[in-house]
Amino acid sequence: MSSSLSIAIAGAGVAGLAAAAFLADAGHRPVIFERFDAARPVGAGLLIQPTGLAALERLGARAAAEALGQRIERLHGRAEPTGRTVFDLRYDMLAPGLAGLGMHRASLFHVLWQAVKARGVGLEAGVEAAGTEETAQGITLLDSRGRRFGPFDLVVDASGARSKLREGLGPVAIRPYRYGAVWGVGRHTMFERGVLQQRYRSARFMIGVLPIGRLPDDPAPLDAFFWSLPGGGHAAFAAGDLDGWREDVAVLWPQTRTLTAQFADATALAPARYAQLTVRRPWRGRLVLVGDAAHQTSPQLGQGANMALLDGAALADALAAAPVADALPAYAARRRAHVRFYQAASALLTPFFQSDSAAAAWARDLAFGPMAKLPWLRREMIRTLAGLKTGPFTVQTPEILAGRDGAGSLAPVQPNRLLSARTASSRRHRS
Repeated sequence: MSSSLSIAIAGAGVAGLAAAAFLADAGHRPVIFERFDAARPVGAGLLIQPTGLAALERLGARAAAEALGQRIERLHGRAEPTGRTVFDLRYDMLAPGLAGLGMHRASLFHVLWQAVKARGVGLEAGVEAAGTEETAQGITLLDSRGRRFGPFDLVVDASGARSKLREGLGPVAIRPYRYGAVWGVGRHTMFERGVLQQRYRSARFMIGVLPIGRLPDDPAPLDAFFWSLPGGGHAAFAAGDLDGWREDVAVLWPQTRTLTAQFADATALAPARYAQLTVRRPWRGRLVLVGDAAHQTSPQLGQGANMALLDGAALADALAAAPVADALPAYAARRRAHVRFYQAASALLTPFFQSDSAAAAWARDLAFGPMAKLPWLRREMIRTLAGLKTGPFTVQTPEILAGRDGAGSLAPVQPNRLLSARTASSRRHRS
C-alpha cells in the first residue's frame, strides 16, 4: 500500500477533478494544475450513465448532481421520413429504478469542483502542462512557459485528447472520425423531460435533443441540441445561412423550431470533432494518464465523462493497494477490458449514424428496431447503453465498476461475472 503521496494533476476537467477527489479520499495530497486562468467547463450537455452515478455516489456527490441534472429513463431514435423506430430502450427494462442523468457540463463541473474544494485540494491556474522530468527525487511538472513544479511522487495527466505529457509513452493510435457535430443549449421547449431523443435521415443527418436539467445559478430547465456535421464543414456552417439551416432541421423534426430559434447566430453552436484515441500503455515511471488523455471514443454511446469518473476511482484503488510502480500497471489492467469494449462498440456503431454510407443507414432502419424486441438483444443493448459491459458477453454492476462493492484492489475487473444490475440488487436484498 502506498503512503500519502504528493500528486500533481494536469487538467481541471471531469477526469482531473474526479481523480483529485478520489485521491484525496484515499489520503493523498493532490494539487490540480489548470491551463486557464480560472478553472472552467468546456462543452454543452452530457449523459451520466449508471456507472458514472455510482462513481459520484462514492464521492458523496450524487445527490448534488441529481439536484441539477435531469433523470433520463429512455432513449428513443426514429428514422425520417419513414417514422420507423430505430431505438426505444428504457433503462428500467434491465433493473427497476435504473436511469441515466442528463447534465450541463457546467453543472457537473460545479458538483465536482465543490467536492474538490470540500477536500481542500489546491489549484494552480494559468499552468499549461508541457512535459515532465523524472529524477530520483520524484517527478517534476514542466509548463509551456518553462516553469517547474515539484518534485511530486506522481503526475496524473488529465489534460485531455491534446495532451502534451503523453509524448514518449509509446504508440498512440488516433483515428479521426469523418463526422463531428455542432452543439447548443437552449431553454426547455416542449420536449419530454425523461427522454434522450434522436432523429435520423440516412446516416448523414442526425439530430439529438437531451434534457440536461439546469445550471447552478439558474432554475430554468435546459435542453442540449446536437446536429451532425462533416468534420470539415464547421467553417461553411458558421458562414452559412442560419435561417435556411433551421428550416432544414425543422423538415426532419418540426418540434425543434422553438429550440433552434434560440440560437441567434452560429457562435451559439459549438463545433465538436471526434476521434478514437488509444494509448496502449497509459503510464511510464511516475506519470499516468486518465480520461481522454488515455482513451477517446465516438460519442455514440455517451461514455466519455463516465469513463473519466471510473478512471479516477480505479487509480485511487490501485494506489491504495500497492506502491506506485505496481499500482500504475494494475490501474491500467483494471480499466482495460471496459475501455476496449466501449471503444470497439462505438467504432462499430458510428457508421450507422454518422457516415456517408447509404447501406449502413438502410441496415440500421431495417434491423435495429426489430432486433431490440428480442429479449436477449434488448438486454444487451441496455447494458451497453448503461456502461456495464466489459466484453461482448460480459457485464459488471455499476458499483463494482466504480469500486463501491469491494472491488478496489489490484485485480482487474473479472470478465466472467455475468451479473445484471437486477441480479446484484436481488442478492443484496436477500443478504
